[in-house]
Amino acid sequence: MAERTASITDLPLDILVLIFPYLDAPSFLALCSTCKAFQQPSIRLDADYWSHATRSAFRVPNQPVIQYDGVRWQKLYRRMLTQSRVFTWGSSTYGRLGHGSQQSHAPGMVNPRMRHRRNTDCPFPTEVEWARELGIIADMQCGGWSTTLLTAHGALYTVGVLDGMQTPWNNRTGNLPQRLSFPAGFPDGPGHAKYEEPTIAIRQFSSGRCHILGVADSGRIWSWYNEVDIPALHVKFLNIDIKEGSSTNPVTGGGLYGRVKKVVAGWSTSSAYIYGTGIVLWEPVKRAQGEEEADTMLVMETVEVPRTAYQRVKGASRESAEDKALGEEVGAVLNYIVLEHFVVFVTDLGTVFCGRFGEKNKVDEVIELCALRNESSTPVDVQGSFRSFAIFKNDEVITSSQDYLQACWDARQHNPEGVDIEGLKRIPCLQHNGVISIAFGDYHFLALHSSGKITAYGTEMQACGALGLGGSSLRGIRHTGFGRDGKLLPHAYTHGRQVWFEPEKKTWMTFFAQGGRAPDEADERMRMFGGDPVVQGEVSEWFEQEGRDWDKHPAVKDADEDGLGAYFALSVCAAGWHSGAIVLVNEKVANRVQENCIVRDPNLGQAPKTEDQQLRPGPLDDLEGRIARGAISEQGYKYTWAEKPFPRLLLSDGTEMPGTVDFDEWRFGRPEWQLDVDV
Repeated sequence: MAERTASITDLPLDILVLIFPYLDAPSFLALCSTCKAFQQPSIRLDADYWSHATRSAFRVPNQPVIQYDGVRWQKLYRRMLTQSRVFTWGSSTYGRLGHGSQQSHAPGMVNPRMRHRRNTDCPFPTEVEWARELGIIADMQCGGWSTTLLTAHGALYTVGVLDGMQTPWNNRTGNLPQRLSFPAGFPDGPGHAKYEEPTIAIRQFSSGRCHILGVADSGRIWSWYNEVDIPALHVKFLNIDIKEGSSTNPVTGGGLYGRVKKVVAGWSTSSAYIYGTGIVLWEPVKRAQGEEEADTMLVMETVEVPRTAYQRVKGASRESAEDKALGEEVGAVLNYIVLEHFVVFVTDLGTVFCGRFGEKNKVDEVIELCALRNESSTPVDVQGSFRSFAIFKNDEVITSSQDYLQACWDARQHNPEGVDIEGLKRIPCLQHNGVISIAFGDYHFLALHSSGKITAYGTEMQACGALGLGGSSLRGIRHTGFGRDGKLLPHAYTHGRQVWFEPEKKTWMTFFAQGGRAPDEADERMRMFGGDPVVQGEVSEWFEQEGRDWDKHPAVKDADEDGLGAYFALSVCAAGWHSGAIVLVNEKVANRVQENCIVRDPNLGQAPKTEDQQLRPGPLDDLEGRIARGAISEQGYKYTWAEKPFPRLLLSDGTEMPGTVDFDEWRFGRPEWQLDVDV
């Protein structure tokens, strides 16, 4: 009998997945098209492959919550090539948003001649158009007074200032980006070729309050401080050896020892996770006076966070009794954050630990936060900054603050289990709702969902627009106090308030904020809306439902080939009083959404329209007249909402809102609100 010819399809899946990472995306897809066996989802949509391919090609940070979602990673890979866009919103002081048309000023330092100019803060997400010239944006983070972008080539660009306490507010060249530079002697010419140098091609970075840390492809740590145009410092340690490589090829097993896994820039602390050493802390580095030419800083004093060095090595023949005990009691660190006064880390045993900073960031001990332990022993994740953090476990999101950590720390001797210590919050709309990540500012935070939507929470100080909800009371923001701080009403925490990127929705909200079709008829309803927070909360929920899923309308849906919608957020960031996001924009679907908002208006006549003319809303200068009747700049057309009145609802307590128009229905049903949420 002739011997059967072996085929690659005979190999088991666990062998095939070891081969796939050696193929680029076109080669992998070509392989999958060769036979039906490779068309099965477990191969064609292998999560490990597409996660690796996306993160390798575009330097996208890992997202542990969705690391096993192969369909998502494949769609992101395909769309990032052409559709990634950068949006920012919130306080525009110091030019931190990167919007070229906006003027920047510092609080309390406004030029008297500009006092009567309109507020330049940005309450609605606005694209940073110059970012398109940088190519694909892999990551984006906010600092205290800045916003920084990482390109797929490993270059960092920043707008704003790194340290607003040190840099004069008027000592800036405007809102244009500046590339973070390196000391003399490193490649600094035009083009992308220079970033092929592994010592300066940044693979991961972190923005702190007033400094930035980056780790290069080679594993070298760089630190920027004070001003954007000051070259970075290469960070080295007196007592810790950093193992650098020459490429981005993964290293496994014992080869990881001394390699830098990630860096985290905290409020006033620098840190890195180093294999074999654990979490290392040090004070941010700066050049001393007279040492402007220095390119390296040798850090004399470092702090190693206790019990963070353990790593599980596959195939290890034996472990010491000490290592074995550490692996059973603490586990291997998966992720960590650095807050103002605490370091918090999670391990592969589903446990959460924290340590408090002492003098010079010293951490003498760490304690387990037992109330956050995952009883199923499956991994958890932690995200946070400044004074706030979130724990992700089993599709739950638990938010808290440093006050809770301090209470647990103070009780570590007499109440080590943390029984009945208050401070853990479970916001309803964050639970079992596909939350991937949370970005915290000083008083607000934003959640990114696996659906590509962003929801906003908290308070935007002095109506700066950090929530990204347009600053509108129709979205559930109530402005109070001398500074007109905008606080989200309790109604907004049951199902959330989505950050909208469609410009048509901005016009839609403006129309209803002015009373809709008949402002006089709606006058009493609007006064009721403005005077009663409960009424405002319910009406805002009605608008939230009406504003959702415009790109899922039957007239639009057929243009959405991959189902990600017109605007699909990849990441979200926040700090201080501003926010940002990287968003995949499907212009074909976005244009279809716009077209679906426009109809002919026989009452306004009709003008001839050329084939390439697009129906765009006109300039906002004449909004009062145009928006009041729902018209657009092109003669003969109007918005679909032009004939709609301000909503009239039957409220949850049975009260009928006044007016003569018919009652409005709830698109998805009136919610059962949870109004006792403490945020």
